Amino acid sequence: MDVKTNGSKKYTISLFAEGHNHKMTASERLHLLRSHRRVSDSTKVLTKQLGSVNIPIHQKVSIFEVQFGGMDKIGLIKKDIYNLECSVNGKLRNHDVELVIEYFMVEQKKNEAFYFKIEGDGDDRFSQYFWANATSKRVYRFYGDVVVFDTTFNTNRYDLTFAPMLGVNNHGQTIALVCAFLSKEKAELFIWMFEEFKKAMPGGEPKTIITDQDAAMTRAISIAFSTTFHRLCIWHITSKFPVKLPHSAYKEYWREFQKAIWDTIRMT
Repeated sequence: MDVKTNGSKKYTISLFAEGHNHKMTASERLHLLRSHRRVSDSTKVLTKQLGSVNIPIHQKVSIFEVQFGGMDKIGLIKKDIYNLECSVNGKLRNHDVELVIEYFMVEQKKNEAFYFKIEGDGDDRFSQYFWANATSKRVYRFYGDVVVFDTTFNTNRYDLTFAPMLGVNNHGQTIALVCAFLSKEKAELFIWMFEEFKKAMPGGEPKTIITDQDAAMTRAISIAFSTTFHRLCIWHITSKFPVKLPHSAYKEYWREFQKAIWDTIRMT
């Protein structure tokens, strides 16, 4: 397209070459253009409300589609909702400690049996925190004989170790007794958690606790749970067999290992 002004504010088209032009966007795809997308205030409010009950983004978009009568009438796409939530989360990121404290206090107000303990580093960041609800405290009375303590989980965003203590009920189902986040896997933090466990749970120390072969964990248990039998997790032990043994020996003797582990009758 060649445009001439001739020294005035008016424009004159002197040549139009259709071969260098681009097709116009079809009307049914206009809603995908950035210039035609906008997240309205009402949509922002509804997005926040749906997020408060943990509805994922793709389901939020489906709700908007039904509400507005089709994707082309929403005025946004999935990416716009994702960007909105990232923006909101970024604003809250520096107030993590106070937000969690507020949430736990609300839970405690609902039920006085809810127990929590939080320690921060002074910069609005967690150092460690612990909590146990009323249900977990009640089931510990019945199924707290054997407790499993596992710290093989991590959170990428906060670089905190997730440390749940689990039990098994009469149906063979795993039950969560208490949970904690720890900044480091050190003996002093494990001791702190176990001491909070004794404060929170009726009956005090468990009879038996099962863990992996972590030296800091072993030291903490001997200090905080002095009357508890400490046993190592069989899964962690057997998972090291193929690593520690040559392949031929592992393959040849694995059945004998299994028999020695699972079929041994304890004589009393």
